[in-house]
Amino acid sequence: MKRQMIKKSKARKPIAREITYLKYGFVITKTENHYCPRCNHALNAGPNYQPKYCDQCGQKINFAGIIWKEDKELGFAKRGEDYESVKN
Repeated sequence: MKRQMIKKSKARKPIAREITYLKYGFVITKTENHYCPRCNHALNAGPNYQPKYCDQCGQKINFAGIIWKEDKELGFAKRGEDYESVKN
């Protein structure tokens, strides 16, 4: 069975995924990251900068029609004092 080769020269849309992370170490934030459709590498993209190619595999990327979402703050993480201290 022959594998179908995908050409890198044809522009493809990035894959968008929502993730949550700790901003400033204590603010739980939901954001949308974009990934290369070929190698699944995170693209350094935003409303002010969109790369034309993936820096890992060279796949041509087309951001036309992408609607950029703002980061959404979901709340605050618990304080470290609330957890049990580790004893040696």
